[in-house]
Amino acid sequence: MKRILAAAALLLACAGAYAEIRLHEGGRPVAGIAMRPGIAAFRPAPIPADWVVAGNPVTEVAAVSETHDGSANVYLWRTTASTFRWTHHSDEIVTILDGDVFITEADGKRHHLTPGDVAHFPVGSVQLWEVPKTLLKSAILKHREPPLVEASLRWIRRARALVAG
Repeated sequence: MKRILAAAALLLACAGAYAEIRLHEGGRPVAGIAMRPGIAAFRPAPIPADWVVAGNPVTEVAAVSETHDGSANVYLWRTTASTFRWTHHSDEIVTILDGDVFITEADGKRHHLTPGDVAHFPVGSVQLWEVPKTLLKSAILKHREPPLVEASLRWIRRARALVAG
């Protein structure tokens, strides 16, 4: 039984490696995506009520793009003036596009982000966000799975992409 499982694991690893190599060697025809915030299709994305410290934030999000393997997404996100605690369920890289925000880390370190500033917030981190006026940011969310699950899912997604494309 152990030999069968080992052979199946080896076969899966080889198939996954082959799929990755084919995708990266041959490339795939793709088109980039560009979006102006003024024409983006924003939809409501309320902050959980128990996260809100002050104000009554009106929060919206617009999906911009997703990576071919589904492991990362790009969004435009905006909120009105408010103060809230944010818990990151994914790694997030943000670029401030309009407005500003004061962010206080769990260790007390405080940042003032203004248009053009870029920041990274690791999965599981929590900050206090103080938004004095409407804030618009671009956000890249990178989803994490346990390493073995992540690799297996990546191979499956890439194998599917090879078959489809």
